[in-house]
Order: sequence, then C-alpha cells, then structure tokens
Amino acid sequence: MTKSFSCGRLVASTLLVIAICACGGNSPKSTPTRIPSSGAPSDSAPAEDLERAAQLYDEGAVEEATAIYNRAIQQGNEAQRRQGLWALAKIQYQQGDNTAAESTIDSYLTSNVTPAEERLALLLKGTIHYASGDDGEAEQALNSYVGTGGPATAYAELRLADLSARHDQKDQAIETTTEVLREPLPASVASNARLSLARYYKDAGDSASALQTYELLGSEAATRNDRAEALWLAANLAWDSGDESRALASLQTLLAVYPGHERAAEALDDPRFAPNIVIGSRALVLFTQRSNVDAESAYRAIVDAGDPAPAADAHYHLGILAERASNYDQALAEYDASIATASGSQQTATIGQALWDKATVLELLGRTDEAVGTYNAIADTAPSSEHTSEAVFRAGMLRYKQGRGADARAIWSRQRSLASEEAEQARAYFWSAKAARMLGDQASAGQDLSTAATLSGVDYYTLRARGELASSDLPTGGALPSAAPDWTLIEEWLRATVGAEDPSARTTFLTSPALQRAVELLGAGLRADAETEFEQLIEDAAGNSWLLYRLSRAASDEGLRSIAARAAARFITASNGTPPQAIALAYPAVYPEIVNEQATQNKFSPFLLLALVRQESFYDARAVSPANASGLTQVIPETAQAIAEALGEKDFRISDLLRPKVSLRFGAHYLGEQVQMLGGNIPAALAAYNGGPGNATRWQEAAATADPDVFLESIDFSETRSYVELVLENYAVYLYAYGLTSQPILPLG
Repeated sequence: MTKSFSCGRLVASTLLVIAICACGGNSPKSTPTRIPSSGAPSDSAPAEDLERAAQLYDEGAVEEATAIYNRAIQQGNEAQRRQGLWALAKIQYQQGDNTAAESTIDSYLTSNVTPAEERLALLLKGTIHYASGDDGEAEQALNSYVGTGGPATAYAELRLADLSARHDQKDQAIETTTEVLREPLPASVASNARLSLARYYKDAGDSASALQTYELLGSEAATRNDRAEALWLAANLAWDSGDESRALASLQTLLAVYPGHERAAEALDDPRFAPNIVIGSRALVLFTQRSNVDAESAYRAIVDAGDPAPAADAHYHLGILAERASNYDQALAEYDASIATASGSQQTATIGQALWDKATVLELLGRTDEAVGTYNAIADTAPSSEHTSEAVFRAGMLRYKQGRGADARAIWSRQRSLASEEAEQARAYFWSAKAARMLGDQASAGQDLSTAATLSGVDYYTLRARGELASSDLPTGGALPSAAPDWTLIEEWLRATVGAEDPSARTTFLTSPALQRAVELLGAGLRADAETEFEQLIEDAAGNSWLLYRLSRAASDEGLRSIAARAAARFITASNGTPPQAIALAYPAVYPEIVNEQATQNKFSPFLLLALVRQESFYDARAVSPANASGLTQVIPETAQAIAEALGEKDFRISDLLRPKVSLRFGAHYLGEQVQMLGGNIPAALAAYNGGPGNATRWQEAAATADPDVFLESIDFSETRSYVELVLENYAVYLYAYGLTSQPILPLG
C-alpha cells in the first residue's frame, strides 16, 4: 500500500544518526534507509480510513480521498481531526484551491499542534499566501518559519526577498537573495534566484551588477530557455546602457545558439537590433522558426553573394526548404550544389550532411540504386560524418528489401568496421544474420545472431538476437506482483559488486542540509520543490552506488516513484549479472492494481504498459511536456478529448490526466485501440502511439511484410523509431526483472 510522507513513520534525525552508527556499513543484514522526520502529525488515526485516503489521493481519486479526510475532521477524535486537516490543506494547495487551503491550514494551526507540526504548517501557509498575492499574511508566516530555523529557510527567504521587491525594498531583496545564494542550492533554484537578483539590481538602478548577472546566466543557467532569456535581457540592458558592442555580443550568442527561442525571432523585428544582424544569423533563425518563405529569401541572398563557404551551407538549407514544400527535384538540385560548393572549400561536414539528406530524398522517391550509391558515398568522401554508420546501414537495408541478400550482407560487414558502439554492432550482426537466412546460409546466420546476442548491453538488436535464438514465444505473464523488494539480497549484491558501504559517507549524506531541505519541503506538501532537491541529490550522489541505493530506497518508501527509479537507474544496469530484484528498483511495478486492470481490459501485457510509462514519463504522474502531453502516459489534449468521448467521460478535464488512474486508463485505451487496429502488431501499435495511426499504417505499407524488424527500419521518423526501440527494450527488461524470462530477451512475431 502506498503511504503518505506525512504519516510520521520516520524516526527523528537524532535517532537516525544513532541507528546509522550502530549498524555500520559492513553488516550483511539489510537496514532500512531512514531519512529525517518531517515532523508531520504522528498521533494514531483510523488506519483503514486514513491510509486508504492516502492511497486514493496518490492514485488520483481526489474526491474520494477528500471525503475520507472530511469525515475524520468532522467525526474523529482530536488527533484524527488534526491529521485530516493537515492532509486536506496539502491536497487543496496541490489542487490549486488556495482559498480553501488557507482556511483549512488556519483551522489546523488552532488545534493542538506540536512545534514541528507548526513549523511545517507555517511554511505551507506562507507559500500559499505568497502564491495568492496576500503579501502581509505571506510575510508574517514566512518570517515565523524563518524564526524556527527550519531546514527549508532558503526557500522562505527567497519568497521574502521577492515580497521585499514588490514593496520597493530593493536593497533588502538584494541582500537577502545574495545571502541565500551563498548556500549550495539545486541548479534550477539558483538560476531562478539569480534571474530575480538581476531584476532587483536593475530596478534598484545598479545596471552594471544586473548586466553582469544576466551575462553569467547566459552561459550558466540551468536550462536552455533560461540561458536564452538571460542573453536577451543582457542585450537589452547593455543597449539601454549605451554599450552597443556588449549588447550585440549577447545577441549574437542568442541567435547562434538558440535560434528557435521566441526571443531570437523577436530580435529580427527589433528596430534596435535588426540592422546589426548579419544575413546568416537571420536566415538561421527564420529557418529554425519555420518562416520558410523569408528563410528561402535570406539563403538565396547568401548564395548570390558568391562566397563559397557560406554558400555551401545556404544551398544545404535551401534543399531542406524545398523538401518542406515537397519540391523534391529542387531539393536534390540544392543538395548537389551544396556538395559541389563544399567540395571546393573542403567542408567535409557539410558534404556528409548534404549527401545524407540527398540519399533520404532518393530513397523516398524510390530511386533505390541512386540512394544506395549516395549512402555509400558518405563513408567514402566524409568518413567522419555523424551519419556514416547509419548511411551504410541504410544502403544495406535497401539491398535487403530488394532481395539482394549477398549485397546487403557485404554492406553490413563494412558497417561493422565503422560502428563504434555496441548497439550499432548488434544491429549490423543481426541484419547480417537476416541476410544470411535469405541466402539459405543458416550456419552464418546462427553465428551472427550469437555474436549479437552475447554483447553485454540490453540494446534493441541484442535483445532481438536473443529472441531469434530462443526456442519459445515471448511470455507476457499475468498480473503484476505486489511483493516488496528483497533488500537483503540487493545489499548483498551491492556489497559483492562495489564493496562494503562507507558508514561515514552514508551518515554525511543522509544528514546533509540538502536532504534535510528535501524532507522538509516534502513534509510541508511542497512536492515540486522537494523533487527538485531530490533530483539534485541524485546528481550529487552520482558515482556512489551505495548512496544512490539509499536515496532510491528512501524515495521509494515515500512514494516518490520517479525519483526512486531515477536514482536506481544511475547504479543499476539491466545486464545478466544483475539480480532481477535489483533491476526492479529501476523498473518498478507502479500502481499495480490500476495497471493490471487497464492492461487486462485492453488485452495486452501489464509489463508493456509499464514499459510505455517508463519511456513516456519515467513514472512522473505530474509530467507535462512542451506539447502539453500530460501524466504518466503523456496523452495530448486533442487525443485525450477523443478518448474521453469514447469512454463516455462527460466531465473530463485535461488536468485529470495528472491523476494516475485517469492517465493509465486513457493511455491503455489508446494503445489497445492501436493494437487492435494494426492486427496485434505491438511495434506498429507503439509507432502509432508516438507517431500517429496514419503514419503507422504508411510504415506497414512501406515494409510490405509482416516482419517486425523490417517494419521498424521502415519508420522514417527518427523519434518514433527510437521510441519503439526504447519501449520494447523496457518491455524485455521488465519481463526479466519480474521473473518471466531468464535473461533480457525480445522475441517478436
């Protein structure tokens, strides 16, 4: 059963240190990974009801959970009422109902709370009022929290700094933020704080400090978006300060490195900057932003200028623009012009890129012999190109589809000498085996398959080679297991693999300010902030398997599924030497009851649904993509509305996809539809899930065979092809991790 972090199950931090020191790091006995108490309510409560409420909320049954907590508030004893109020306040905040949360938390604070409970409540209350714009209430609560010396003081002080800035107390905001930034904070938190600090400096009239901060963020901010925004702000501030050369330096970096950012497009129309933007930068931004007509004009101007070096690149981009317009003859002419121009100035990278795009157009047009020759030409004329290995493989695939097995086998033999990674090696050997079978050479086929199958990784074609050598079909299994991991077995494996645990390192890590902050934030219901801290902790523990194990185990205990799996994935590889129990930490059976139910209803393996969830969201129920795909199964709004109509969900809202039970139901329904529509073909169904049903049908037609491997190689969307591979790799590992196979293996068809 899923347990809430706020149920007070964990020991106090002082007892934690004693326990760690007592058990040491060499005992073969498994010891719990305890993390400091959140100080949340710990009095006894109706276990059946309140534990059920926590599980229901975790699964997304918000209304049912809320009803249970309201009954505890209205009918329970003092301890039960207090626990219900605390849980309800956090739910209301997380659901965006700040007004109700404010009222509930005020009621909670009037009950008989302990100092630790009051501390957490003050942090949540201050955050709620801050988000609502109730500055006075927010300041009072946050200052009270700071006065307690709570572990998450940095977060409270950053909000207090912003409140100071709102009330024109810029110097106070600068002083507070500067002081907080002396602490080691997660990269994203520090970046956001520095962006605010630069704004405070600017508003205070200290343009020099603001500009210096923006420029630093232009190279060091945690995200691409923040770096681009900082460069834009730096350019504007420098220009307004009269330093045009400094402004243009930031602008040029923005246009060159982040041409797809909205600020890059804005710069092209800005009367201050536009006259100073060179034609190459303008063309790149227009091209990246898909302003195709204007981009074509810009690249034509570069060609007309007559300088060979930029002209080769311009011809290449004109080729892509012609492809976008489905003008394939023009595209081929532009690629040829790019190759000829680049050859004269020895631009090998451009030659390789233009040859690759030319070959893909030739393949699309069915000019197979020309495509084969062009793909092979990349290895001959631009061997260092990023496309070389893939190009040679494509040449072999075209010959294979023509039924010319000997030619295909010879080409793939050449590819093996070019492939530097095991995944590429496995692919070449696997298809060499297919070509050998086409020729009736079963001995060579078996030898090539064995070579691919014995490679150490769990790459798609290694798994497929094992599947081809297997004597039985892929088992899909029944219901997901609900048994807890065998921690003793996992720790014994760790000890045998990396050596004994260092107890002092463990103590230092588990009592670190960063972990204390993460626990405090989670205990206060500030889950997003807590997860940011946990993600940074994973980075901090990188390379130390024992610390990652402790972090994964603690996160798992507290229902942080995505964090737990991410930490486990950093030290666990799904190889034959790793116990399945350990692999299961990185491939967890999340929400087993819902997954089993939905997989059964839609007639496919529950492990396949989990494999899809791992790839789509990595078990993060609150994940939202830039395209607004939401939830565990990352369903986009348009598709979600159609699914809701099919399922008769009249009151569906897009935000419901953030509820695990809804997202799993919708994702399973959509995948099940694709499986049924595509004749039970799992790879094709996955391709449809990612790339659309129409494209999946087109790829089936292009494959012209039921062979799942030919289908995969017929997918001309690189993202979708990779997606299908990765989900099926996950599927194979899941089957091994939960005991259905003796090794990671993927038979198909």
